[in-house]
Amino acid sequence: MFANIAQPAADEIVELMARSSKDDRPFKVDLSVGVYKDANNNVLLMQAVKAVDQQLANAGRNKSYVGSKGDLEYVQLLQELVFANQAVTGFVSGVQTAGGSGGLRAILDLIKLANPKAKIWVSDPTYANHIPTIKAAGLAYEEYPFIDYKTMTLDESAMFNTLEKLGENDVVLLHGSCHNPSGLRLTLQHWQQLAQLAKSNNFLPLIDTAYQGFADGLNEDAAGLLTIANTVERLALCVSCSKNFGLYSDRVGAAYILSPTQAEADKAQSQLAIMSKATYWVPPSNGAEIVKTIIKDPALKNIWSEELAQINIKIKSIRTKLCAAFCQQSGDNYFDYILSQEGMFAMLPASPEQMEQLRDQYAIYGLNNGRINLASIPEHKIEYLVKSILAVTHRTK
Repeated sequence: MFANIAQPAADEIVELMARSSKDDRPFKVDLSVGVYKDANNNVLLMQAVKAVDQQLANAGRNKSYVGSKGDLEYVQLLQELVFANQAVTGFVSGVQTAGGSGGLRAILDLIKLANPKAKIWVSDPTYANHIPTIKAAGLAYEEYPFIDYKTMTLDESAMFNTLEKLGENDVVLLHGSCHNPSGLRLTLQHWQQLAQLAKSNNFLPLIDTAYQGFADGLNEDAAGLLTIANTVERLALCVSCSKNFGLYSDRVGAAYILSPTQAEADKAQSQLAIMSKATYWVPPSNGAEIVKTIIKDPALKNIWSEELAQINIKIKSIRTKLCAAFCQQSGDNYFDYILSQEGMFAMLPASPEQMEQLRDQYAIYGLNNGRINLASIPEHKIEYLVKSILAVTHRTK
C-alpha cells in the first residue's frame, strides 16, 4: 500500500536539532530551535510551572479525558490573559487545542468549511509551520511582502500596497507580537492601519499569538490584537503557551473566534471542537491545568510574570551586546537593525549556503533563511559568534 508514496521533505528544525546533538565541538552554538536556555545551556523550567507541576502530581489528579472543547475554564482564563483583561466589541468563543499549531489547523479547517475559496496570506517570511499547515488544510495561500532583505527592516509600503488590494475571500495571517522568524516590530500605527483595512476591505484577520510577554510586556503585547478586535466584526486567533510558560512539549494552546453575535460564536466554537476532534479527539490536559492554576493564583501568577519579565530583559540584553560586538568588529552599524526588533529571533543577512558554512566550519546552527534564536546565545560566546558570522558574510572590516 505504501510502496509508491513520496519521501517528504525533512523538517529543517528537527533535522538541525538532531545534527547539532551529534556535534561535540566545544565551541558549538545551537541557535536553531526556538527555546529559551539558561546560563547552563539548559531549557528553562519556570519556577511557577515547576511548583504547580509538582503540586498537581502530589494531588494525584486523575488522567481522564477532557471534553472535545477542552477545559473551558482554562480557555476563558487564557482568553482574559491574551486580551489583557479587556473587554472587546463582539462575542469571543474558543476551545483548548494541542498547542498553537493545533489551534491554527482547527481555524483553517473552519475557514475551509465556511469558504472553500478562501486564500490565506502569510508574511514573507513566516513561521516554518504556517504554510505546511495551510496546505494540509487544503487552502490556497500567497505571501505578502514583509521584510526588506537588503536592510533587514520592515518593507512597510510594499506590505500595505499588497494588503489594500485584498477582499472578502482573503485571510491575512498576522503574528500577534515578536514576528517569527524576523523579529520585526509592527507599531501601534501599523496595527491601526491593518484594522482599518480589514474593516473596509472585509478580509479576515487571523492572528497567531505565540510570544506574548516577549516584547514590551504581557499587557502591552496585546495592543495589536485589541486594536484589531475593537475594529472588525470577525477575527480568528490561535494562541500558544509554549514560549511564555516554557511548556514546549506539553502542547498547550487555544483557538478563538470573534463574532458579531452570540449564536455565531457558539456555532464557531462547536465547529472548532469538531475540527480538532478529527485530528486528536481531545486535547492534552496536564499543561493546560498548569497554566490555569498559575493564572488563577495571584501569588503564582506574580512569580510567573516576574520571571517572564526577567527573561525578556535578558533577551534584550543579548540584542544590545550582540549589536555592540558587531559594530566593534565590523566597523559599521549595519547590524543595529537587531536592536529595533523584538522577541526571541533575528535574521542574518546570509544565504542558505552561508548558513551551512556556519554549521560546517564554525559549529553555529541557525536556519537556512538566516533565523537565529537569540534566547539561546551564551553570553561568553557572543564574540566568537559575531566573528564567525562576519567572516562568512564577508562583512569584516
